[in-house]
Amino acid sequence: MGYKLVALDLDGTIYDHKVHDGIPPKIKKAINSVKEAGAVVTIATGRMFNSTLPFCSQLGLTKPVICYQGALIGDPVSRRVLWEKSIPLDLARGVIRTVEEIGLSPYIFVRDRFYVKEMTPRIEQYEKVMDIKAEIVGDPEGHLQEQPTKLVVVGEEPEISDVTPKVKEAFGSSISVIRTYDHLCEIGHPDGSKAKALGYLADRLGVKREEVIAVGDSPNDIDMIEWAGLGVAMASGSSEALEVADMVVDSVSEDGVADLLNGLLDQGRVSSLV
Repeated sequence: MGYKLVALDLDGTIYDHKVHDGIPPKIKKAINSVKEAGAVVTIATGRMFNSTLPFCSQLGLTKPVICYQGALIGDPVSRRVLWEKSIPLDLARGVIRTVEEIGLSPYIFVRDRFYVKEMTPRIEQYEKVMDIKAEIVGDPEGHLQEQPTKLVVVGEEPEISDVTPKVKEAFGSSISVIRTYDHLCEIGHPDGSKAKALGYLADRLGVKREEVIAVGDSPNDIDMIEWAGLGVAMASGSSEALEVADMVVDSVSEDGVADLLNGLLDQGRVSSLV
């Protein structure tokens, strides 16, 4: 049985903003070869939808893509939202208060809107990396009138280490908190995971779980790496991702995903969806 659906994390997996202006040519070529073989390639990223679309254009992706760690699936052609697991408004306001009591102010995302309390050098850098613009709102909790898709907390020690335990203690299983990097954690709906979104997309496309490949590098990729028929981690990834992976490939700078996809194509392990 061949693989018919390939889900690729973006940052740290097929793209590195510190090194490349876009998707590296060898990786792009391998992805095109998989598409030519008839399989579906999608992105599964923590980025917001409009920050993901330029990469869809680079890769010529026309099937739905997974954004916001799985809280939203969007169609890159029609720009329609097909799946969304946003945070209930009252719950989101409570989380914002809890985070602010720690001494930090969360970034608030409502689909393609990005709200912050005030502009800082860190936010300016985030805007540059994600190619988005923040809206300064002064009072995030008071300004928020819609269910947010995701909350992101960025900071330094010791405050950032307090976020996960304090939010989990206050809100339990009603919220998901993942520390993606040492300086950043992401808060969302517990059903807004990459694995659940990938399962939804596979069902929509008529693809079986064992026909799915998922590739990632961070703690937020663990569930989809575990869920997929073939779960792959980057050698440069987190220890948690490496521990659960069926296979490990080289880093972005070494075109690891290209080698993976080309190897599977050479072995005849990629199949057409139709």
